[in-house]
Amino acid sequence: MRQILCAITGLLIALSWPHDALAQNAPAGSPLTFPQVASIPVPLQSTSGRFSSLNPPNQLRCPFYTRVIGRVVSPRLIMVNEMDCQGRGQTQNVFVNVELSNPADAAQMITGRRVAITATFRSAWEHRTAEFTADYLIAEKAELVAGDPIDRLAPAFTSYMICQPPELDALARALGSEVCVQSTLMTNHITTAPALETAARAAQDVSPTDVVSGDPDAVTCRLDPGNSDRQLHAIACARNSYWAWYKVKWRTPLSPTPAPP
Repeated sequence: MRQILCAITGLLIALSWPHDALAQNAPAGSPLTFPQVASIPVPLQSTSGRFSSLNPPNQLRCPFYTRVIGRVVSPRLIMVNEMDCQGRGQTQNVFVNVELSNPADAAQMITGRRVAITATFRSAWEHRTAEFTADYLIAEKAELVAGDPIDRLAPAFTSYMICQPPELDALARALGSEVCVQSTLMTNHITTAPALETAARAAQDVSPTDVVSGDPDAVTCRLDPGNSDRQLHAIACARNSYWAWYKVKWRTPLSPTPAPP
């Protein structure tokens, strides 16, 4: 009997402990709040922005770089005119992933602004298909040391592919696929959402080398298996002008032309 009572007491303590430990002294009458167990990891963009990866393999130090100047693409991404780390891949107009030491500096990362950062730089690469290898550049512990004067928000001058932004969770569940989308389509998602959903439900099975026809501003989607962050079946959506750029990029990976906005 004593063993049974001890077991019941232990079970009651175990059931009540998380609520007592995690309530964080919530005011009387307010709902309990619990700390976030882990933040959602942010994927790294490839040098062209077409691919992303949570943890690309084959990472190496870039010993000859300590400072670079580039134009801000997003709070975590800049484009530099030229950067060659370990002699791999595209070197002109490449994306560099910026991991800021001071999160408050993200407010200074305004699209189109020229900034200078110091950091520990790394490169990485991974095979995406039998024909295509994605390269990555990463600025770790980055410090924002200089920047052009801030007078107004600059429009996007390039774009990149985002996989599974939160705004598309409902659409992804409805389709049963991860959804990757051209970043500038998310700038005003309320406006683009109808065209995006229509195109996603009619995703085409086409090759990167297929001819792109129709309105350059029209949104079309493609089946994109094996190219998502989690290696799930994916659908990729972008304007036709982006797909025309990607066709050239696929044939000549070292082309320095950035993606259209």
